[in-house]
Amino acid sequence: MKSLLFVFNIFLIFSLIAQEELSVSMKTKSLSVGEVPSFVCLIPQASYEQVLKDWEKYLKEGSKEKPLLQNGEIIMLQKEYPKISPNPLNIYSYVKEYEGEILLVAALQLPEGFISKEMDEEIYLPAKKMIRDFAVMSYQTAVKTELDEAEKVLKKLENQQKMLFSKKEGIVFDINQYEREIVVKKDLITLNQIDQSNKVVQIQAQKEYILKLANAGEAEKEDAVKILKELEKEFKKMQNENEGHYQAIDNFESLIRQSDIALAKVENEMKFAQLDIDEQAYLVKKIAQKLEGIE
Repeated sequence: MKSLLFVFNIFLIFSLIAQEELSVSMKTKSLSVGEVPSFVCLIPQASYEQVLKDWEKYLKEGSKEKPLLQNGEIIMLQKEYPKISPNPLNIYSYVKEYEGEILLVAALQLPEGFISKEMDEEIYLPAKKMIRDFAVMSYQTAVKTELDEAEKVLKKLENQQKMLFSKKEGIVFDINQYEREIVVKKDLITLNQIDQSNKVVQIQAQKEYILKLANAGEAEKEDAVKILKELEKEFKKMQNENEGHYQAIDNFESLIRQSDIALAKVENEMKFAQLDIDEQAYLVKKIAQKLEGIE
């Protein structure tokens, strides 16, 4: 899955690098007013719905009238646009999808006729710029959306990486705790062994004392034997405690081995996570560069 993501990102990056510059051309197109000179522009990446919505808004700017929608054509009558002419424009246009891009066709009509290359440059060039400005704006909007999505993916990857860091810290903390517990248990074993040695000495001394009571009274012998049994009971308890300490050490060592496996897995995931972040960050950078380069 990660290799597929890598290939996809590389494909996107090369697509960004190879992106053609936006241009507006003049062609004769069939509209409701007939075969007329029209400005034609392909807008990359943009969606049909967004371009259509933005184009209608663009036509309406500075005008009280709304564009008319007739048989798939967007018509704006008496559009004031002083940069082209003091006379109002009639704009006949349509938007459609074409080979993965959005095609915008617009014919601009003045009282003296439809704007074309044959007209005065003071009319033709501002008209062309009007169409291109919209195309650039639409392209920028699409790329901004792409950039936002790429940044969201990057943020998600970074959050996932933070979770992995927290998970690693938790595992390392647990390992340190287990190691400290082992040290404590080993200290307890050492102390217990000393106590056992002392208890063995006490037991041996008590046995010797009992042997010396051969001619003593029964009550005195019974008390001595009772003390011996108590000492032996205490010794057995010490042995059981030590066995518990050794068992606890075995359990902690097992937990450490399990934690080491989990730690290695998390560290491996962190390496891949960093690779994904680096790839996504590079993609974000390339999209940002593409956005800056749209003019």
